Amino acid sequence: MRLLEFYNSFPTEESCKKDFKLMREKVGITCKVCGGCAHYWLKSKEMYQCKLNSCRFRTSLKSGTVMENSKLSFHIWYKAMHLITATKNNISAVEVQRQLGIKNYEPVFEMLNKLRLIMGKRDEQYTLDGIVEFDEGFFSNSEILKENEFTNQKEELKRGKGSQKKSAIAVLHSTSKVELNLKSKSKHKSDRKPKFLKMYQLAFVNSKEISQTIKKSISKKAELITDKAKYYNDLQDKVTKHTPYDSKKVNILKVLPWVHKAISNIKGTLWNIYKGVSNDYMQNYLSEYCFKYNRRSFGVNVFNRLVLASALYQWN
Repeated sequence: MRLLEFYNSFPTEESCKKDFKLMREKVGITCKVCGGCAHYWLKSKEMYQCKLNSCRFRTSLKSGTVMENSKLSFHIWYKAMHLITATKNNISAVEVQRQLGIKNYEPVFEMLNKLRLIMGKRDEQYTLDGIVEFDEGFFSNSEILKENEFTNQKEELKRGKGSQKKSAIAVLHSTSKVELNLKSKSKHKSDRKPKFLKMYQLAFVNSKEISQTIKKSISKKAELITDKAKYYNDLQDKVTKHTPYDSKKVNILKVLPWVHKAISNIKGTLWNIYKGVSNDYMQNYLSEYCFKYNRRSFGVNVFNRLVLASALYQWN
């Protein structure tokens, strides 16, 4: 949504509250006590009440949504969602705090991470199909080395993939075949176009973790393309076809072009905007990137999709 459109549509707290109420009724309200879905609106209390005579439990407008237990106004939440979705690039909590004029940093940081959490929950509802490229990347994080409580000496920094300063990330990118223009002089044209992206933080890079990630992310009808790493050996039964390529014999950047572009772009985003992300919040930032990337063709409607997800999912 463009800036002028946003302020014309949501100039006040009441306008945001009215829109969120419509969105909640669109996705449905579920009673936390009896599980009933029939409610009516109590205008005097600004709450929903369960229609079941033996229950009559009341649900606030924020309850059961990303805004549950939040003391921030609807207008603040809406402005934050607009700032997140207004551009292709991500935005830091410090910049959102400055734009909204909020005194304290912590409530803004918590609000943005709640929104990132429900972005991830929304994308978990979908699986990738078609031709799926898969690889893992190792992203720099901002973890602080632990100190020995007796000697006050910091632990030794490990090198390579096992470093405390590296987070293992599984990256999956679905693609579809396209016919190449034979008249085109470009040497870098791929015969596949990008569709959707998923990223998951891995606790360990091993066969078990990889198999679980593939199972929850990819349709069984999909075709999978990977390199010939040893932890990709047992993936044949997870998809229709698994094609591993030996990175010593082929240029892996041409075999897995879109997954490596995604890795390069998200690494740049995490460093240029946030100057590093801790392991505790890494998945949230990956979820935000994927949510916006997967809706890149939606244009100004990305804002409405985020409001819908906010009404549909709780952050906890």
